[in-house]
Amino acid sequence: MKHDGSANTSCTHSTTSSTEEVTDAESSWPQIDWSNISCIQSGATGCLLLVVLVIILITVPPVSGDHADTSSPISHETSISTSANSLSPVYSPNQQAISGEFTQSTYTGVAGDPIEITHGFDPDGDTYLLIGGNRISDTGQPVGFVDVIKLDGTSTTINTRLIGTDESTVESCGLERVSCDLEFRDTNGNVIADSLSNLSASSGATGAGGLVRPLVPQRYRLAITDGKFTVDDSGVVTPTAAADQADLVLKKPTLRNSVEVSTSIDPAIVNEDINTESLAELRENGLDRTTVTEGNHVILGFESTGIWGALSYFAADSDSVQAGEPINAQALSDLIAAEEGVSLQIQQTNPTGNEPRSELDLSQTDTNDVTLILADGDKLNTPDAPSQFYLVLNTGDDGPFTHNPEPGDTFAVEFALEGVEGDRYRFNTTNRSTLPAAFDPVRSDGERSEQFPYWGTSDDGMRAEASFTIRERFVRYNHVSDEGEILVEAENGRISGTTSLLPATETSATLVNDASDAPYRKESQLQISDDNFSVNFDTDGLAPGTRLNYNLYQGSIHRDSRTAVIVGDSNNPDRLVIENAPKNVTVTEGRNLSAIGATARNIGGLPGKGELTLTVNNGTVSGSWGVRLDPNKSQSFKFSSVTPDLDPGTYPFTLRLDGDTHGGTLTVEEDPATTTIDDDATDADGNETDVDGDGSEADPDGEGDGADEGDGSDEADEDEADDGDESDDGDDGTDSPGADSDGDAPADEGSDSVGMLPLPFGTREAFGGTVLVGAVHLLGHWV
Repeated sequence: MKHDGSANTSCTHSTTSSTEEVTDAESSWPQIDWSNISCIQSGATGCLLLVVLVIILITVPPVSGDHADTSSPISHETSISTSANSLSPVYSPNQQAISGEFTQSTYTGVAGDPIEITHGFDPDGDTYLLIGGNRISDTGQPVGFVDVIKLDGTSTTINTRLIGTDESTVESCGLERVSCDLEFRDTNGNVIADSLSNLSASSGATGAGGLVRPLVPQRYRLAITDGKFTVDDSGVVTPTAAADQADLVLKKPTLRNSVEVSTSIDPAIVNEDINTESLAELRENGLDRTTVTEGNHVILGFESTGIWGALSYFAADSDSVQAGEPINAQALSDLIAAEEGVSLQIQQTNPTGNEPRSELDLSQTDTNDVTLILADGDKLNTPDAPSQFYLVLNTGDDGPFTHNPEPGDTFAVEFALEGVEGDRYRFNTTNRSTLPAAFDPVRSDGERSEQFPYWGTSDDGMRAEASFTIRERFVRYNHVSDEGEILVEAENGRISGTTSLLPATETSATLVNDASDAPYRKESQLQISDDNFSVNFDTDGLAPGTRLNYNLYQGSIHRDSRTAVIVGDSNNPDRLVIENAPKNVTVTEGRNLSAIGATARNIGGLPGKGELTLTVNNGTVSGSWGVRLDPNKSQSFKFSSVTPDLDPGTYPFTLRLDGDTHGGTLTVEEDPATTTIDDDATDADGNETDVDGDGSEADPDGEGDGADEGDGSDEADEDEADDGDESDDGDDGTDSPGADSDGDAPADEGSDSVGMLPLPFGTREAFGGTVLVGAVHLLGHWV
């Protein structure tokens, strides 16, 4: 049959656009020009392309699969087996196109802590965020959790401790208060659920019916969807269409095993207000040390991850907690009491006898006694939450301890994330139709230990420990008198010592003297470092011995009041020195040492006493005076009571007083009135003693000798009187009663002053003569 060219018929193609979503695989095919192809050719070609397309859709992974994140510590699945029907729009011909995107391909956080997911989406119509529902590559099993969140705004903060529970902070479609338009179909296109709550009845493996425990460390898929999903037989949930996909990677929590200990001043004693909720101000008025002065604050710093989701919940700020901000300490108390496996113990380790043990009791705390401050961590990090908290405790009376801490008390600190090997935290999931309670763990028996939600069966917990000691509040001065008076050197005006007071700028001291013609008042700040302090005053014009009133203030609190004394040397405040002592002295043999004298002066600021001593010839002759002088007073002393038994010659002498010494030279000269007669002169007379004579020749000599002896005795008596006069002169300048005995003449002085002549008769005659003379003398007349 012949056809007319004018009657030639062309094949007409519909230009109506399909409403079904085109996948990336489909949109990548080259475009074909159908205008030059006949109907038969186009029909055959179309059938062929349809067959090829079906084959491709069966073998290519769906666009809603997971993005691999090679940087993640958790391996991702390389493929997800999904039916072609999971991407087919045949069951939803009116499905609307969606648009949206994530700002990151991977969001990494810590299980138990909040994390912010930033995104953008087309606000027209409901848009949802799928969390989870994916398969884990290393096990091949579904992740065991799926949640669908109704999006609103440019970011969604997920509290990973609360998601999937009845306390979830996001707009979860699993909550009764949130209205969602969801649809779940099986791989055959049959609708199996229209909500998360009844999805679990169809496939419990999805985890849609609620978590067994809080969201564990793992990788979870994120997808921006329109609320339409396909569920395969293994429980994997795949969005029918996804505007964008990303991964949420949660890491395992950890705890730093050390506790930071410092102390800060009691805010009640300073002049200016200290913001006890500012960690910077507390540190500015404190020190990093483990000894805490009684009444001051102890600051304990803990660093941990995995606790911030729960802590923010108990702080009534479920969205997040911010570093640098304080929260009510009751939140920590509630967390510890929530059987969450988080424990804190601060208790005394050294009670004695029947003394009760003191320990921290957060349940009965006052906001003025306990402050909880959050901070960014030094070693650990969680992206959208702090990882450190500081507990500020008042150690004064009526603080947060069961018994007031006393000086000497030592406290042990232990913060722990508890764990028992072979055990795991579990929610109470008895009622599978509702989400599990966030803080209602199941106990197999009443003795089961608390368990941190993120520990596995092989974990036995983590602990951080420290200690601190309470010590008394004191100021100890380096230089004081026996009466406790503070000694201030006139040259530098410095007072120093040790203290347990903290180096707050308000600590100051004053010196006041109201007795002078011009009143003296000075104030100066204490410089405190490493438990040592010093304060300096301008003491020009103040003489040693000046007494002042000293007062110490710490802020507005008066701490100490004493008398201060100006001294020349704080190490020797009652120092005595020697003045006006001779350098060279000459005396006559047998005479006393009145020529050696000295003036003693007190150059300190306190009454002083000491002993002025004289030694001659390295101690052969010695004497001393007791000295007692008031500040700036002096007195002269002489050693007239000391008579040296020295031959003519030159000898060194030394005066000593309170560490001060003075040396000189003593010259002893012969006495010009004394003739020394030796034994050789007697033999020169040529008169031998005749023991057989009648002694008539000896008597005149004997009488002459007796006269000479009598003259010698008179001379000795005269010398003793002179010595007595010198001793009296010395007594005029001394308070020492012992000096008189030192001034007595040596015992053999008299015998040296008497000349002994040989007698011309024997011993028996001499004895008889002595008796006779004595007898005549006793009768009072001569016979």
